[in-house]
Amino acid sequence: MPSTTLPTPTPDELDDLIYLTRTGDLASLMSLVTQLCTTHNCPPSILLASSIDIDADGLGSQSSLLHYPAANGNLEIITHLLSLLTPSDSLGASPSATTADKSAPSLVNHRNVSGNTPLHWAAMNGHLDVVQALVKAGADPTIVNEAGRDAVVEAEMSSKDGAKECAEWMLRHCEGLEKGVGDDGIGEGASGNRKVEEETKEEGQNPESIGFDEGGRAG
Repeated sequence: MPSTTLPTPTPDELDDLIYLTRTGDLASLMSLVTQLCTTHNCPPSILLASSIDIDADGLGSQSSLLHYPAANGNLEIITHLLSLLTPSDSLGASPSATTADKSAPSLVNHRNVSGNTPLHWAAMNGHLDVVQALVKAGADPTIVNEAGRDAVVEAEMSSKDGAKECAEWMLRHCEGLEKGVGDDGIGEGASGNRKVEEETKEEGQNPESIGFDEGGRAG
């Protein structure tokens, strides 16, 4: 019976994938993904779902490949990665296709070690076009991070150019934000408590409100 276990890229392979998504080298990224899919005998959607930044000790940032271009505002890389999350028609109803179908939305909403999704990072860094692409692909703006804040609150608290526009766009176009996710018992620090956040916020205090153009990582 075919296995549904996700392949695991080697540490070096994962580092290369992260580097290319962070620096925005689309041609090299496409080539590497093709190569690794052949090596691990899996479709791109499965490779992406298994490419999470976790080190040998089970730590690391736990970010997905979507986090890095989201932080940098690289719409080209984001668009390409999102396109790879759609299982190939050639997979039919195979276990790999089923796994890919389940992996795609969870990867778009994957929370890193700080609880931030790619949408959090795009919004807090002011990248509206990336925010729009992620929401269109199924990103959930009501998800809260470990600080109890959703993507809108993080954008409102950010000092980055364009962040406030990201917050305003999500409030206008995304359902479930005005009443806040606190109603579901998930976190009282999200959109439902926005007034309190506005009164207590201090600009520039979010350690993840940075880009990755210089090749660094955030926690």
